[in-house]
This record gives sequence, C-alpha cells and structure tokens, in this order.
Amino acid sequence: MLARMVSSPDLVICPPQPPKVLGKACRIVDFFYSTGFSCIIGHMEKDKKTASQPFAVEAKEKSKSNKGKVYMVISAVLAVAVFLAGFYFIPTVWQPEKHAYIEVKADMTGTEIADELSERELIYNSAVFRAAMVLTGQSSKLKLGEYEIDSHMSMNQIMTKLTSGASDSYRIVIPEGYTVRKIAKVVAAQTNISEEEFLAAASDASLLYPYMKGNRQVTYVTEGFLFPDTYYAHHDVTAKELVQMMLKNFDTRLTSSMRKKIDEGNLSIYQFVTLASLVEKEAKYDEDRPLIASVFQNRLKRHMKLQSDASVSYASGDHKYEYTLDEIMYDSPYNTYVYEGLPPGPIGNPGIKSMEAVLNAPATSYLYFVADKEGHNYFAMTYEDHMKNVRKYMQ
Repeated sequence: MLARMVSSPDLVICPPQPPKVLGKACRIVDFFYSTGFSCIIGHMEKDKKTASQPFAVEAKEKSKSNKGKVYMVISAVLAVAVFLAGFYFIPTVWQPEKHAYIEVKADMTGTEIADELSERELIYNSAVFRAAMVLTGQSSKLKLGEYEIDSHMSMNQIMTKLTSGASDSYRIVIPEGYTVRKIAKVVAAQTNISEEEFLAAASDASLLYPYMKGNRQVTYVTEGFLFPDTYYAHHDVTAKELVQMMLKNFDTRLTSSMRKKIDEGNLSIYQFVTLASLVEKEAKYDEDRPLIASVFQNRLKRHMKLQSDASVSYASGDHKYEYTLDEIMYDSPYNTYVYEGLPPGPIGNPGIKSMEAVLNAPATSYLYFVADKEGHNYFAMTYEDHMKNVRKYMQ
C-alpha cells in the first residue's frame, strides 16, 4: 500500500488502488503496476523515516513534491504496461511472411518453444516471447500437437494455438525401407487419403524429377524416392501434394557432395538408389550396412547374381526369414536370384544411412553374407566359409 503521513499521526491517506485485473493482458499490466508501486513505496518509506517533527513544514512541502512525482511515475508505468499489453495482441505484420509447423513434444519447455519459433523467424524476439508466456501463465499450459504458425500472428494468437491441443496438421511417420504399398497404408491410417488415392499419385511419372526416372518397367515409378521422414500436412492435403512433398524432401537430402560421389562411382542416381534400397532391406543394424554394400558392389563387378532375399520378398510380396528353392526361383525381373545385375528399380525407400553406406562402402573381398535370427550379418569371401556361417548361424 502506498501512503503518506499528514499532521495527524493516526490519519493515513491512500491513493486509489489499481483495478482488479483479469486475463492475459491484465496480468502484464499488473506486473508493471506492482513493480512500479514497489519502487515508489520504497522511496516514500525512506522519505517518511527521515522526516522529523522539527522539520514538519519542510517535510510537508517535500511530501507535496513527492506526491506529484508518484503520480507521474504511476502514469508512466501504466502507459508502458498498457502499451505492452496492447502489443501482446497486435499482429506482427511488419515481419517477413513465413509459415512453419511447430511440434510441441512431451516435456518441452516454454524456452525451447520460444527458441524454435525464433530460429524459424516466426517471432521477432525469443526473450520477449518467453517473458510474455511467464506473465500470462501460458508456459505451463502447452499442449502436445503440431501447429501451423504464421510470422504475422500476435503473441496472443501463437500462445492460444500452442495451448489449444488442436493440431493443425496430420503427422505422418514413414520408416526407412517402407515400400510404396506400405507407405500408402500408413497415409490411409493417418490422413483422409485412401490407399488407392495415394497409390495412384505414386504412379504419376509427371511428378518425378528427371534423374528419378528409370528406363525399365517398374511397379511404382516413385519407389525409392519417397524419402522416409516425419511429415506434417494440412488436413485438406491431397495425395498428389503429399507425394510431391516426399519427392522434394528426397531431392533436398541428396546433397551436391553425394551426387558428386555417385557420379565418381560410375552409377546413375537411379542405380545408386536401387542399390541403397537393397542395403536398406538387408541390414537391420547400422554396422552391417557398409559391408553389405561392399558385397553387392563386389558381386556387380564380377557379374555375379546379387542373390538378395529382399528382392525375392519384393517380387513375391511375401516376406520370410527363409525361402524354399521354388520360392527363390520365383520368376520376376526383381528377383536377383534369377536375373543378374540390379533389379529394374528400387525395392523400397532407403534412408540416409543406407545411401551413405553405399557411398562409403569399404574395399573388401567379401562375396557372401548371411543373417542370424536376430538380424546380425556374418560375411565370407568364399562359398565354403559362407556355408559354415549358414550352418552355424541359421540353425
């Protein structure tokens, strides 16, 4: 309470109290109001203690002067508070227009959210945003979800979204190695796009970048180029737009340095992706990927059939740990037990690790590998050693 002493020691005159404020903006006003009054109270208490009876007249004059200062400070504090409270609601139309999806994850703090918004240039100052979240009590009310944020939105609009729990987008997770058919099932389960719609879009060759086009008949023209990742898409997204999003992501991830290495390896990008898809399907553990890539490269150089079980699985549509002799001889251009060289196209959509494994495969003399039931692979240079591994690890 702000008060001053007058001639009667028992009489205390108090200025009007600040109004009882409610809501987000009012909490900001309250903060500055109370902060301002705290400073003034301290100053006035000091003056009160130093005023003594012999100097009552002087103290009274000084008190009048202080009263004027008090109201000036109060006015200034209120003006700043009202300005900032208003600024909280004003859209930041002066900022460059940007859109992005922000994912609020479990245990994510207000500071982390503010930093991400700032990094994506969706807010002008992360410190101001963090302060506003604390003052309005929103930092503890963040809700899990994916939200589309516009850089022209006010702080109030952004915070309202982040605490609403109403996601603005579909969150679509595509694991490494998934085929177009499997991706279609994921999309159908997580969006309003049917499997048929997605498969139709995935068969549209006009959506491909030039280097993504092969010269052989394939099951799906986009196979291998729908980059495995987490995607956020509007609720009204179409199958075509989603396929384009995945193709663009692949094009972005295939860096200029990667393209240079592919060219130095005397492979087309299409052949490179096809080989990477075989590695992706055969490898369960990261440490096996480069060695598997080495085996395939050695076999290609020697004109040996690749004999990849994963190619049989893709050709027949039936995934097994072991195949019978009849199943291995299933007649399909994708079956690398039957036909020499790479299959007509990728047999899945490889992730970045499998692509890097092909680019950085070590020089070895390995020609064979076999996996145990846990997915660990064992490598051999000769058929005899390979059969020893088969008997040892596949029993």
